[in-house]
Amino acid sequence: MEFLITMNKAPIPSALPWLLFVLLLFSGCATPTSPVITDKQIYKSNDYIIYKMKAGDTVESIAARFLGDPGKAWKIKEANPVLRPGQYVVVPIALKNPGGVHENGVQQVPILCYHRFEDNCSSPMCISGALFERQMKYLKENGYSVITPEQLLGFLEFRESLPEKSVMITIDDGYRSVYNVAYPILKKYGFPATFFIYTNYVGVSDKAITWKQLNEMKANGFTIGSHSIAHSDLSKRGDNESPTAYEQRLLREVKASKQIIDDKLNQETFIFAYPFGRVNQKAMVLARQNGYQLAVTVNRGGNAFFENPFLLKRDMVLKRDMKTFKKRLKTFQSLSLR
Repeated sequence: MEFLITMNKAPIPSALPWLLFVLLLFSGCATPTSPVITDKQIYKSNDYIIYKMKAGDTVESIAARFLGDPGKAWKIKEANPVLRPGQYVVVPIALKNPGGVHENGVQQVPILCYHRFEDNCSSPMCISGALFERQMKYLKENGYSVITPEQLLGFLEFRESLPEKSVMITIDDGYRSVYNVAYPILKKYGFPATFFIYTNYVGVSDKAITWKQLNEMKANGFTIGSHSIAHSDLSKRGDNESPTAYEQRLLREVKASKQIIDDKLNQETFIFAYPFGRVNQKAMVLARQNGYQLAVTVNRGGNAFFENPFLLKRDMVLKRDMKTFKKRLKTFQSLSLR
């Protein structure tokens, strides 16, 4: 087996052949093509780039340079237990196991669902800021990666791999406590989140989020999704509601809410949360027809790559204890053909 490296006629550092040999073993000993070298610091095959880390480099800057997205820094971290200037860094560039399929099961993504954040909670729909911070700290210290809806969509479409312990954070309704309490904590830990709003509630009182605050959150990497206009149950007709009136309400709640958010935040809203988590075939079809790519329920469980993207499961964080929270973080689903 011959492995050809060119490096602008510069000598290859002595540690590099050993590293290349290891990479060949892990890639099934397939002979790579001769790399195209444009930088004295870079070696490249079909599967990997080997880069000599320089002072000032971060994992995120390396991911942005070679993978086109700083959010893919996790791939570099998983491939390199230690990262420091002067070290040769392995940058995986080939797509590996996009659906998280293993011989004994599949990867699944838990989606956590929150609502309000208050120090003195009288409702199961709210938790204290202190507990929320403990939960976020637990995710950070135990190697969980908080992903965006875009990453989840790529996973569901079998075109993107995810970190092994991926989780998504969502918050429903539009309470200002999200901005005052949860938002600073999420920024502290570097976690993105998706905030589902029903548009009639935005700015109506000092307890509601404002469009200005939503724009700020969006500018800082948070996703704003639709939770309808008036938070009405889409899964059934109301009392004395005619079939025609029901169809009109469905269309307004699904389509018009997207149009309002798109206009206010200058975006293309692509994720929807069914009010109360309730959905029927009509509502699901309307979500698909009106430009959404993902929609979430509050049916408990995780999401493997084969999940219906318009019936995604979420676990509502209701009980105020860490033991229950940890049980919601199941990232692997065992499957057997026996």
